[in-house]
Amino acid sequence: MIEDPITLALEKAVAGSAMRHQAILNNIANINTPNYKREDVNFKEQLSSVLSNPDTNNNSKLTDKIKNIKPDIITESDTSIRNDGNNVDVDKEMSILAKNSMEYEYYLSLLTKRLSIIKSVVNEGRR
Repeated sequence: MIEDPITLALEKAVAGSAMRHQAILNNIANINTPNYKREDVNFKEQLSSVLSNPDTNNNSKLTDKIKNIKPDIITESDTSIRNDGNNVDVDKEMSILAKNSMEYEYYLSLLTKRLSIIKSVVNEGRR
């Protein structure tokens, strides 16, 4: 397992985005469930907070902070858009799903490139 801060941050972004994707799909699946309240996943704010305040003198401290990021599942219980108490707007969810899918692919692409570079560096050291 590679434990540099950039790789770990990208892994957290991929995992958080995948978790958010599942929450969005769950919202869509429950569009007709009375009193269902939409869920979302918060990982970007935590990741951004850790990365915007890095301790540049201590990589292991930053690595530990990134490792401790746990996505939060947020239930929007204070809204209701229908008489049955359900607050899922399918058009909004589909839009969020499309955006999240693009973000997931972007994070995954960056992680793949990062790992490819690391692999290349390791292989060059073996020659």
